[in-house]
Amino acid sequence: MPRSRFFWATLAFAVWTILPPPLVHAKKKEFPSVRWTAGAPGCTFEPGDDGRYRWTMTEPDLTITLIVDSQELTKSRRRFYHLFGAYVSVTYTGHDKVEFPASVRIDFVRHHDVLEGYMDPTELSNRLQNDIDTLVFETERQIKKHPKITEEKTAYLREYEKEAAEFIEFVSTQNLDPAGGTLNPGNPEAHGWVFFATSNKWIGPWKPREDFILGVWMKDKIWQFPFSLPPAEGDLILRKPPD
Repeated sequence: MPRSRFFWATLAFAVWTILPPPLVHAKKKEFPSVRWTAGAPGCTFEPGDDGRYRWTMTEPDLTITLIVDSQELTKSRRRFYHLFGAYVSVTYTGHDKVEFPASVRIDFVRHHDVLEGYMDPTELSNRLQNDIDTLVFETERQIKKHPKITEEKTAYLREYEKEAAEFIEFVSTQNLDPAGGTLNPGNPEAHGWVFFATSNKWIGPWKPREDFILGVWMKDKIWQFPFSLPPAEGDLILRKPPD
């Protein structure tokens, strides 16, 4: 016997009252942003004879410059952990104070918009030191098992230790302080290298031309630097040889 309309209506109402209400997602706080734009007031681009590109954005009391090596795509693949590196410089010209930075992040635009924060220099140094210790242990184990490879393995270990020690020293002394600080008339500048992991499975090999958005997160807004490597198709800058 066919069910009456009243039966189905009653059943539907019962199911609706049992099921939990739809989730309501709280809207995340959105920070205002200023974006580097070619030709816009306060925005400049300079290819230097040192082989580096410079994007600068200036607003009242604050200037931020992003510096990226023109060969960074190649260099990153030769660097430990294939880290992508950039240099950030900030100058405060006001009479009060400003906290810098809250965070620095990069968007790998052509790789599913993967967003990475820059690596803490202490954690990075510790990771590399642990890898050195592991390599020393493994090398000693292999030499003990195959004495004939002693010279080859020892030479490789020494070279690895040398390069790793130099990189640890560089990261420890030249990296942008992840704890940030206060810029004021007595301390108007902050600058240093930032390194980003590229080991995310969504990033993969570099394309011939890559697009990025580096964001400098301040307390009240985000300074965004969209840039490409190379900046234009076929673009290449020549390095001035050292004197």
